Amino acid sequence: MKPRWIIVGILISIAIHTSIMMALSKIHFNFPLIDFIDTYLFESKKESSKNKVIPDIKQSVKMEKAEDHKESVTENTETSELSENKKESNQTSFNQENEKIQSKIDNNPFIRFINESMKFDIYWMGIYVGSGMVYVRGDSTELTITSTVKSASFISNFYYVNDYAESKIQHGKPKHFRLIQVEGKYRGNKETIFDYNNKEIIFINHIKNNTTYHKGIDKVFMDVLSGFFYLRTLSINLKEPLSIDIFDSNKFTTVQVQPIKEERIELSNKKEIDTIVIKPLLDTEGLFKRKGDIIIWLSKDENKIPVKIETKIPVGKVIAELIEYKKE
Repeated sequence: MKPRWIIVGILISIAIHTSIMMALSKIHFNFPLIDFIDTYLFESKKESSKNKVIPDIKQSVKMEKAEDHKESVTENTETSELSENKKESNQTSFNQENEKIQSKIDNNPFIRFINESMKFDIYWMGIYVGSGMVYVRGDSTELTITSTVKSASFISNFYYVNDYAESKIQHGKPKHFRLIQVEGKYRGNKETIFDYNNKEIIFINHIKNNTTYHKGIDKVFMDVLSGFFYLRTLSINLKEPLSIDIFDSNKFTTVQVQPIKEERIELSNKKEIDTIVIKPLLDTEGLFKRKGDIIIWLSKDENKIPVKIETKIPVGKVIAELIEYKKE
């Protein structure tokens, strides 16, 4: 078996979590409740002396007590009304802020992935052959998804792999995508500029020194990296295929994603997790040079974390397994 097949498999499988695409869906955040502090009420004045009361001032004392009680009730009522008004004001302010945050999330579903990082170990027929890293940085306006794939030391002795992919997303739409590949003797350096304001996508192949302009773009296309993260924002149900519009390596395509089954799997750390298994039907280049079926296990929760990726190659199969997940 040629070493190249091994690495092709490696790239395809890590490419997986940098592939697939999606559409829009709402993301709901749970915010902690706001605690309101009650206003303490002042007690009425105590009687100065109960045992020695002068007869001719008893009535006066009773009247004073009545007045004190009346003032206390009035004061309590006013304080209660102020407290209620404060609560209503704070709740209104909270609701308005919550609506603003939710609006940002709806317009940019990628916000939920900010400060997320994932590390994968990659195996071929049980042999460790490489690793992959994916992380997200940015803010609610613009964020960057970065993916790297590197061959293991012993593989690098005869077939060195060092791939880098970067996707910049602005206001929920891809803005810029860069893919730099070093795979043995192969070199790739491709760049895509998504200019949706001018309805244009520009593709640049720096190795071949070619630039292609695609004009009249009337819908949003994802790059392969942002596409996979976008998929994770969608509701995935069995027997309900999804389709995502992708622009990859100067090619427009619609990728079909087929949910297969739900499965509980055990990871290398012996931890078991419920997953939903999907199969993307890929037909693009770049990170997805298709040589066999690709299967992805996503955690069965709102995060849809890719915990395992399996790619069939001419000899055996390549498995990428999540070994570390962080969300700062």
